[in-house]
Amino acid sequence: MRPALDSPVVALDIDGTMGDYHGHFTRFIEQWTGRPMPDPAAMTGGVPFYKHLGVSKATYRQAKLAYRQGGLKRSMPVYDGVGEFTRYVRRQGAQVWICTTRPYLRLDNIDPDTRHWLVKRAKAQYDGILFGQYKYRDLVRAVGRERVLVVYDDLPELIEQALSLGLRAMLRRQPYNEQYERSGNWGRVDSVEGMQSVFDYELKEWRNRDHVTRRRRT
Repeated sequence: MRPALDSPVVALDIDGTMGDYHGHFTRFIEQWTGRPMPDPAAMTGGVPFYKHLGVSKATYRQAKLAYRQGGLKRSMPVYDGVGEFTRYVRRQGAQVWICTTRPYLRLDNIDPDTRHWLVKRAKAQYDGILFGQYKYRDLVRAVGRERVLVVYDDLPELIEQALSLGLRAMLRRQPYNEQYERSGNWGRVDSVEGMQSVFDYELKEWRNRDHVTRRRRT
């Protein structure tokens, strides 16, 4: 059953949140450069990823381009339970919006590769998809701030973007984001089970607020 148009919204990032991008990319760049790379599970110490890998920024960008052009986005490993989580969210009457910074306007294969991964690999269901650097700003414009229950992402800078818009944000714990700390409406999750627990709580709160609003109107 498709959720109603005014139903609450869950926002899901892809790389590092729904799938193991950093482990997958690390194995790719190791083969691409012919050099050994750090264990993907190793803490990065908060340094930029290219420095953690021990390559120049130019080499890192070239490798990312080769990764995208080679269709590797289609084979990124899926985190356990991600597809079922999206189906669970929709069964509860909420919408799933996929929000990614992937640069689909610069590479023709990004959009189809992304949709292939979501449907064929992750077995995910979703109601909308947004690409771009300012994805959470675009989400608020598309659905309205009050409808967004929670945002799930793995990158601190995008958690910051969500928080700056007044959204509830959850950071998927990864070796490269352990040092992130700040005050505000955010938390950490370690797994899909944790994501579902947060969703259940936020949905209950949303329904309570909606019930109070309806009573006031009558």
